[in-house]
Amino acid sequence: MPPRKLLIHSVARTTQNRKQKEHMKNNRLITLSLCAAVSFTALSLNTVRAEEKQAEKSEMKIPDTAEGILAEIHKHHGELADTVKNNKLADVHKHAFAVRDLAKALVDKAAPDKKERVQGTANNIAKLADELDKSGDANDKAKTEANLKKFDAVIAQLEGQFK
Repeated sequence: MPPRKLLIHSVARTTQNRKQKEHMKNNRLITLSLCAAVSFTALSLNTVRAEEKQAEKSEMKIPDTAEGILAEIHKHHGELADTVKNNKLADVHKHAFAVRDLAKALVDKAAPDKKERVQGTANNIAKLADELDKSGDANDKAKTEANLKKFDAVIAQLEGQFK
């Protein structure tokens, strides 16, 4: 190739390389922007869901007596069972967390010799409430029903500790 054609070819190739690099850079920026937007949206949705759950928690009034707390536990436990039965799994957390909060409050009402056992049972209820929430959010009815059976047994245990 004559030197002049070589120079023109070299300049054309350099220009082409620059355009390719610029195009790749633009693609990376677009991809990063999309990833950031998706992440922000997911984070916002999770924050809204957490705020809704917190608002539901703060609306509940805890009775002053162990009998009153146990009555509220029975009420929410029944509503939880109905929620699962009616396949309204997205609402499971409301009742499961209400029972969890009531069980935690019940620890202070326990006799000193039973306080440690009641605390252990309340901790088990809290773990199962979280499991119920997860399976409900996943719309997994079979797992939610299995978690509800475990929940039933632990609530019965809690009631036995106050007889």
